[in-house]
Amino acid sequence: MSPKVKGKLSIWTVDDGRIGLANQTRGLAEAVAVMVPADVHNFTAHRKLFTLGRARKPLPGMEAPWPDICIGCGRASVPYVRSLRNWSEGRTLTVQIQDPRIKPKHFDLVIPPEHDELDGENVFPILGSPNRITSAQLESAAQEFSKKMKTFPRPHLAVVLGGHSKHHKFTNKNAKRLIKSLQGLLGNQVSLLITTSRRTPKSVIRALHRQFDKQGQAWLWTGARQDGPNPYFAFLQEADAVLVTNDSTNMLVDAASVGRPILLFNLEGRDDKFDRLYDALAGKGLARPFTGSLATWPVEPLNETDRAAKETIRRLYKRMQDVRADKD
Repeated sequence: MSPKVKGKLSIWTVDDGRIGLANQTRGLAEAVAVMVPADVHNFTAHRKLFTLGRARKPLPGMEAPWPDICIGCGRASVPYVRSLRNWSEGRTLTVQIQDPRIKPKHFDLVIPPEHDELDGENVFPILGSPNRITSAQLESAAQEFSKKMKTFPRPHLAVVLGGHSKHHKFTNKNAKRLIKSLQGLLGNQVSLLITTSRRTPKSVIRALHRQFDKQGQAWLWTGARQDGPNPYFAFLQEADAVLVTNDSTNMLVDAASVGRPILLFNLEGRDDKFDRLYDALAGKGLARPFTGSLATWPVEPLNETDRAAKETIRRLYKRMQDVRADKD
């Protein structure tokens, strides 16, 4: 049996504020809070101050009473999450998402992506990364954008575009190849739901505007003020399939978590870790290469965030039981 918890749990998250990391820490915290009542408080650690050692002092607002769980992601979070072990005198369960680049023993639980190939007694690998996607969120987003979405006949192809990264480049050649394929899909009466990211090159965004701004079957969202609220989750919910560039774990896992077939569009460059992620998604029947046509097939939603949340709660309850056993 799980030990009884008086009142709500307290959960802190720590990241550097970038949306890709914040979605992971907050997604895991929110998943825990669905399973066990909890209050979540988010902290931002500045990258310019980052060190993998212990923090000299807590971030502003970090003070007793210390949380039951602290979840960090990214190098800037490492010193604060590992230091909470000492500040809380072992009361706080410290959880680090991704490979922390130091020995996992400095944390109570490390949740890396499987493709990092990290192991250890307190390591719990998952396929991809945690996210904030829930059924309620998807349904709410679909409802918010339903009026405009009805003007785009099915089938819907969501086109989720990343950009330059450490290992990948979104070149103009890539953009021309992609746009040519998308124009062909429009000719086959496929509606396009296109969204770019902060990393998408401006030259690619300009090319997309030139080709699709006046297309009646294309909805292009680039984050410009005139584009209005972000329809990203509505795009995923309403898509029959999702074309995703191969530069982002988070975007791939988002599509997989919604339970939509993934069509992988390759940018320039490669990385062994990403290749292992692609192979894992393909092995589960979630992803196939994009060949220029719309392909759909039945898929089961990926639910790694909940799996990580259950493990976090299990470790917390075990700690509580051990503490009570020591007192007895």
